[in-house]
Amino acid sequence: MKKLLFILLVSTITMSSTCSKEDNSSSTSISINSSQVPSAVMTAFTAKYPAATGQIEWELENGNTYKVKFFIGSQRWQAYFSAAGVFISEKTI
Repeated sequence: MKKLLFILLVSTITMSSTCSKEDNSSSTSISINSSQVPSAVMTAFTAKYPAATGQIEWELENGNTYKVKFFIGSQRWQAYFSAAGVFISEKTI
């Protein structure tokens, strides 16, 4: 009986520590200054979102995708561009 309880305890601890870990290996994101954003990306962003205001935050994801967070009016937006300045996607956040 003690052996069974020990095995259950070890299994529970192992499962809970394994399940609580987040897997962030698929996406790496680094905050960057606007001066580090390629001109093609900046040009595409300003052309697509001329009304973007407020705090504009840039992130480099996986070394080749640029994520930008910004406001249009009171709505917060997020958009993705390739390193070549090609628009990928957008959503409100």
